[in-house]
Amino acid sequence: MEIPTKVECESNPQGKRKLSTYYIKDKPLFSISSSSLVDCGLTAACCGALSSALRANKTLTELDLWRNKLEDSGVRLLCEGLKHPNCKLQKLQLRICSLTAACCGNLSSVLSTSQTLTEMELWGNELGDSGVQLLCEGLKHPDCKLQKLCTERLITISAIMQKQTNAAYTYGDNCDLTAICCEDLSSALTINQTLTELDLGENKLRDSGVQLLCEGLKYPNCKLQKLGLSDCGLTAACCGALSSVLSTSQTLTDLNLWKNKLGDSGVQLLCEGLKHPHCKLQKIQLSDCALTAACCGHLSSALSVSQSLTELILWKISLGDSGGQLLCEGLKHPNCKLEKLSLGDCDFTAACCRELSSALSTNQTLRELNLQEKKMGHFGMKLLCEGLKHPTCKLLSQHSVNEETRPELYAVKVIKPVLVIEIW
Repeated sequence: MEIPTKVECESNPQGKRKLSTYYIKDKPLFSISSSSLVDCGLTAACCGALSSALRANKTLTELDLWRNKLEDSGVRLLCEGLKHPNCKLQKLQLRICSLTAACCGNLSSVLSTSQTLTEMELWGNELGDSGVQLLCEGLKHPDCKLQKLCTERLITISAIMQKQTNAAYTYGDNCDLTAICCEDLSSALTINQTLTELDLGENKLRDSGVQLLCEGLKYPNCKLQKLGLSDCGLTAACCGALSSVLSTSQTLTDLNLWKNKLGDSGVQLLCEGLKHPHCKLQKIQLSDCALTAACCGHLSSALSVSQSLTELILWKISLGDSGGQLLCEGLKHPNCKLEKLSLGDCDFTAACCRELSSALSTNQTLRELNLQEKKMGHFGMKLLCEGLKHPTCKLLSQHSVNEETRPELYAVKVIKPVLVIEIW
């Protein structure tokens, strides 16, 4: 008999999504390795059965319980299964499960006990600072194996381009964290030897919180590689501390600062860190950060100096043609290592397309360009396509949302069949 490896909750004839006590689609929980039970109308009443399944099933490695009203009592039951030595779960998603700080002691106990759990997502639960302080006790335990802790909603570039970032979410979207919990998180970062990804976005940590966090990030034992701080109420006041982290950390490679009012002065400070010879950052997200053309000279300088930066994301910022032209100077520099550039709603027109076209024909590392600039118009895209058609252009992927540009882009594809073109 074939053993199922993945099951999902599905609608019943009445149109409601639900899960029976031990079976999903008439397949026993004991034989599966991945279970997605998103929005199945589950409550604490089923968590005893799930806990038993976690103890009995030695193949289940992923469990997604997103948008089920499990509440604290349900998670307490789940944690009994998670702590059992037979449990092999690696990834647990508890987004929007009506949880509070009251269950965090139990989750902390799991972190200090489980030898397999490496990823936990808790976005959309009102854990508060006290809840995170309890979680940090588990993170600091020498037996903790967690690699990823997420308290923010994940937003992709394609979602931003298609303007779908808020369509599916209509209620609480953070964990009610403030600067108060950042000292505990900072302490955990100095001790924990496994955590490589921490996503704290959409929580009002403010500058004071991030400054505390940076103390832990600069610690030599900190292993963090990816830090998410989108929409945390940050300003230029914390950018000096972040810049210091960039010039110090030997592990941080991904920094998300989307939707913070950093301003040009803040990015200027960040660029000092990016240009430091010890900086290891590979990806930085600076979309919707209240930037103008005034910061582009600094970004351009960073592109020409950094030996690690391979991805730059700039959306919803008023750079204008003058800013775009400055960025192109960095792209054309022979030392530029950028491989992926995302530009959208930056107020570029056809006036900067000649420079961008020249950059495409000159740059030897850029492989992917995500572009949403409707003000460029038909003429601007024609200029851009000249660069794409140039024999020295190394671009492999072009993404655009302007339907009018389709003929020009597909004319390029005739010349360069290897070019992947996607139009939303």
